[in-house]
Amino acid sequence: MNNRTRANNFDRRCGVFQTKKVLELGMGGSVLDVGCGTGEFTSILKKRFNQVYGMDPDTNLIGEALKTTTDITYFVGFGETFTCPHRFNTINMTNLLEHVDDPIKLLANCRLHLAEGGRIVAQVPNSRSITRRLGALMGLIDSTANISDKERDFYGHKRTYTLRTLRKDFIRSGLKIIESGGILYKPLPNEILEELCVKNGSEWTNKFINALIRFGEDRPSECAYIYVCASL
Repeated sequence: MNNRTRANNFDRRCGVFQTKKVLELGMGGSVLDVGCGTGEFTSILKKRFNQVYGMDPDTNLIGEALKTTTDITYFVGFGETFTCPHRFNTINMTNLLEHVDDPIKLLANCRLHLAEGGRIVAQVPNSRSITRRLGALMGLIDSTANISDKERDFYGHKRTYTLRTLRKDFIRSGLKIIESGGILYKPLPNEILEELCVKNGSEWTNKFINALIRFGEDRPSECAYIYVCASL
């Protein structure tokens, strides 16, 4: 598994729950997963959608996706510039907008490929999460908006988001926001949370992460991830 697509095992656990949020918010029979990477989570979308498409600019990642998943149409392309005759009922982008040069251009181009009545769902890391706020208070990072060297140079992060700035990008791209919020209250660093999960087993882990998700429902500004669901 490409280690640039997810930072660590707990982050991968989070990816499953982020994808479940897309199943909840999405609509219609077709979905395009923009920035799908190796298709690690794209395959989960088959539980909800009849037609699943995955797109990524990295030919190597698309090559891995083609080897490991079935019944999914993958193609190489950039969200900002791709063209496709198909119009999608749902367009998903998970942990993508923080990586791209022009998120508004990407959202506007995806809007052109959205079917009437369709939805775009985007999730990004929350710069104001409780973990980052504690890190700033402890002096581990300069501020909650800090982008570490590894985040910038290895993972390719170009910006941080708050719920306000994420909503702002959607509005500037011409989309109408249906819903926004937070996912997963994460009180400790991933490494520590992963140790707890491994120690206590899968049943406990599922209950634990579900509890973190439920606890964060009325604390969106403190969650690990934030999301926006929008339409034409």
